[in-house]
Amino acid sequence: MLRIPTRYLLLVNGLLWTAIGIKIALIGVDYYGRLADIPWWYYGLSVVVFAGFWFMFTGVVRKYSERIMGMTAPRTSIFRTFSVKGYLIIAFMITLGITLKRIPQVPDSFIAWFYCGLGPGLLSAGIRFILRWWKAIGDGA
Repeated sequence: MLRIPTRYLLLVNGLLWTAIGIKIALIGVDYYGRLADIPWWYYGLSVVVFAGFWFMFTGVVRKYSERIMGMTAPRTSIFRTFSVKGYLIIAFMITLGITLKRIPQVPDSFIAWFYCGLGPGLLSAGIRFILRWWKAIGDGA
């Protein structure tokens, strides 16, 4: 198993969530670019989706940051970051995202505003993981 110094798990999570957030946001921007006409309220929908995920991911970041910071081993597998339930939720979300893009009845406009809300939500969670790591190393962790 890939084991890294435990003190870097928050940073690794932050970088992964940040990269995924950027990728999802860019997909949303690409889908916005495919639209001939964009009603102003689509942007509002993106903001609402972002706010919902921001609040949801706030709890996720807190929960898993506490889990990571409670680990005492000097080196830990990066796969121990999440619980089995956490991995099941991640697998469900990935499957749902792929499925949404593959169903022809789901309009490009939905993918545009939804992904432009989800991506920044994931990005903000990544930044919060990195900030928690930065604070932890400053505190001597």
